[in-house]
Amino acid sequence: MFRLRPPMTARGLILKSACRQQSTSASEAPKRKASFGKIVGRAAGAGMLVVAGLQLYHLNNPTEEERLFNPATVFARLPGDKTPLEERMASETQYMGLSVIPYRGISRLWGFVNDIELPMWAREPVYKAWTYAFDCQLHEMKYPLKEYRNLGEFFSRPLKEGARVVDRDPRVMSSPVDGRMATIGVVDGSQGIPVLEQIKVFVDPRPGLTVSQGARYRMDEFLGSIPDFFSEKTPGKRLYHCVIYLAPGDYHRIHSPIDWSVEERRHFPGNLFPVNSLAVNFVPSLFTANERIALLGQWKHGFYSLTAVGATNVGSIGISLEPELVTNLGSQDRLGGTCLAKVYEAQHLVSRGDQVAEFKLGSTVVLVFEAPEDFEFSVQPGEKIRYGQPIGRFTKEATPEGPSTFPSTAELIKHAPPSRSYFGEVSHLLGKVFGSALQETTEKALTSDKIADSRESLGPAYTKE
Repeated sequence: MFRLRPPMTARGLILKSACRQQSTSASEAPKRKASFGKIVGRAAGAGMLVVAGLQLYHLNNPTEEERLFNPATVFARLPGDKTPLEERMASETQYMGLSVIPYRGISRLWGFVNDIELPMWAREPVYKAWTYAFDCQLHEMKYPLKEYRNLGEFFSRPLKEGARVVDRDPRVMSSPVDGRMATIGVVDGSQGIPVLEQIKVFVDPRPGLTVSQGARYRMDEFLGSIPDFFSEKTPGKRLYHCVIYLAPGDYHRIHSPIDWSVEERRHFPGNLFPVNSLAVNFVPSLFTANERIALLGQWKHGFYSLTAVGATNVGSIGISLEPELVTNLGSQDRLGGTCLAKVYEAQHLVSRGDQVAEFKLGSTVVLVFEAPEDFEFSVQPGEKIRYGQPIGRFTKEATPEGPSTFPSTAELIKHAPPSRSYFGEVSHLLGKVFGSALQETTEKALTSDKIADSRESLGPAYTKE
């Protein structure tokens, strides 16, 4: 049975229409409020972006007064007045702004990505894309592309046999890496504090006179101490330095440029600023701020050091003498400004061409060494060089140099660790010459396996109060 609804009266129609209007107005009211809130939020967001943009512009364009009265504190530790380039480098405010960026964490994240194993089908496309972007020399690889499980292995790929010819002339210094020569020169100690050049800018105020007005950094802060060269100067010798920059597409392994004895490793946890041309022209004393590992020792002509400097996404530096050493760990984030040193119980004789370290991407290698005054660099800043190629040589007429540049036995014994006796050092050298078996047998009887304690304060920048 169906029940018919009674017809709507005029009063009912009016009430129903009023209810609809009230309902419509009630539903529209929240919409008007939401729209107003969105407008306010967008206006606030736009205002914050404008303020951030103005702050960023001001940060990157400080006034001359700010540069004069708010210079980066590192300049107070450099001798003499600032050079013209240093005058234009980051102020203290800019330096603090850069330091806020978590470069170490970003580099660890990149390292995590590098270690992800790629499926077999993806390896060739990924590596070839990287090759296209950074001009890698794939024909020099030791193994086929599919053999590299991840980006980390591809970045640190070894060379196939014969890909490089190492110049072994004892009167020549070979390049330790593939890269681009950034700076070369003689260490300047004329103002009491030896300084190295981060970037070199030459000007010619008048014909015949060339002056360098680039950016500097202190050698004692970079290496942790000043070599004996400055306290026990030998007539006819100088302290030289050179900086070699490795691009992402370069071969990333580091080899010994000469025959020498490695006595000590120094690890400096620090920041990981970029080390490209923009950064070295802007960040003061960049190489003393970044994480690095320095190998120090002796060659035939005196002091020798090779330092691998980290950079953004290059926090992992591997050392062949210590495969267990790991850099850019989270536990090391608070160790900036310290030096973790290890004096090797036994000096390591490293031959020219031996691998001593490797980067996981690309960064910078710095050589600081003592040599006679007739040594001259055979390459120029900006020149592209390859591992094994000569980068310098002695220019005087050839004299009997012997087959290598290893220091003499007397020098090795002179620089031996205090814990090693004279006879122990001689037996160690004999072991190097005649084989590891003699070395192990003799040293077990004469020396302990105890390694020298790490030292956390070296040089003025690392001294504890």
